[in-house]
Amino acid sequence: MSKNFRRTLSAAAALSLAFTMTACGADSSEKSSGTDSTSAAADNDNKLVVWTLAEDLVQFGEKYEADTGKDIEVVVIAPADYPTKLTAALGSGSDDPDVIVGEPQMLPDFFDAGFFEDLSQAPYYAANHKDKIVDYIYEAGCDENGAIRALSYQITPGSIIYRRDIAEKIWGNDDPEFISEKFASYEAIETAAKDVQDAGYRIFGDTGALRWFANASAPWVQDGKLVLSDSRMEYFDAAVNLYQKEQVAFAPEWSAAWYASMSGELPVNAGWSDLADISSDTPTTEILAYAMPSWGAVIIRDNAGDNNGKFGVASGPCSFFGGGTFLGISSSSDCKEEAWDFVQYCTVNEETAKWWIDKSNGDVVSLKSVLEENKDYENAAFGNQKTYQFFLEEANNIDYSKITRYDTQIDNAFGAAISSVQEGAKTKEEALQDFYDEVSAQFPEIELPQ
Repeated sequence: MSKNFRRTLSAAAALSLAFTMTACGADSSEKSSGTDSTSAAADNDNKLVVWTLAEDLVQFGEKYEADTGKDIEVVVIAPADYPTKLTAALGSGSDDPDVIVGEPQMLPDFFDAGFFEDLSQAPYYAANHKDKIVDYIYEAGCDENGAIRALSYQITPGSIIYRRDIAEKIWGNDDPEFISEKFASYEAIETAAKDVQDAGYRIFGDTGALRWFANASAPWVQDGKLVLSDSRMEYFDAAVNLYQKEQVAFAPEWSAAWYASMSGELPVNAGWSDLADISSDTPTTEILAYAMPSWGAVIIRDNAGDNNGKFGVASGPCSFFGGGTFLGISSSSDCKEEAWDFVQYCTVNEETAKWWIDKSNGDVVSLKSVLEENKDYENAAFGNQKTYQFFLEEANNIDYSKITRYDTQIDNAFGAAISSVQEGAKTKEEALQDFYDEVSAQFPEIELPQ
């Protein structure tokens, strides 16, 4: 199947990071990155204050200060706490943060609450930048009326990241186009999984890898109705089959065994166990592939050890994205002009984007011009593959109209239904009924299928 004809999707996922916090125009009760807490309160009136859940912006803030001479304070808040803290502050009308952020799944609620300034109007005219950035990034930053309220400095398109050496042993071919065909549909993945198992390997760490592609055919909710598409049912069946045929390694994403698999063998069925507790006679295997957004390539690179250079990136059943940090201006800020200057500096400034490619050593920026400029960059960690070119193509295939504000909760409920069938606790029919009941309980306004 040609990549151009594959259906597209978006998935919301983000790495959990541990961070700190700050404010503009009022005293800050917590320490901020790079700021002396004793002098912070005295200087606060002169500071532009950024609240973020991504530590990246600490580095952006330091560069902005160096380039402009302006004073900025970056407050980093743990992702799990960020929505609550931002809602508490801005819900009370606080003018503490000037620049605020959100991940895609958070943005609709933040926009509805009126937290983000409308950047489509004077004096901002953010729509003037529309053609500069990847389409789905612009769309994700718009509210339901089409007004642009947030921009991002990065894109997070997904891929199948695979071991070239293992693919060569199994099929005698490690070319990305060949591998893309092996992962072009759920049916193709099931066929490939048998080949991989027969050769002594496992196709994924666990069946959770498939979830990234699960929104391929349609939004979860259309015209107020829950849509359980054929593609989602294919995902359901493939996840159950891979699990019950033991064609995955039973090493969940973010587990110690999952990280260890990037550099070599891992115990089969390690689960979330500490590797130190695994018996020396436990059977081992190696994992062929990982499904992750572009930031996953950095994780692979940093954990590959002697396998660095042995990986490649290929397409899966559809294009997807996961996570991403979007910047906007707090509607309560007293420093909106200064805040807009910083937002533009981070998101649509070519020199900043070029700097971030070098500084991050792997992040994929959202400016089309800089991505085009780097399309021939050969990534040594991925067998000198042109990864920026690959991720730009994947990003251009993302259809953001597939995304709804309900996705995270419904995805979780659907995943729980799949797990119950995988483990034999419920029949498929029972699991789907539980799924419908859970959706109805969380979102009584959604009409369920008959």
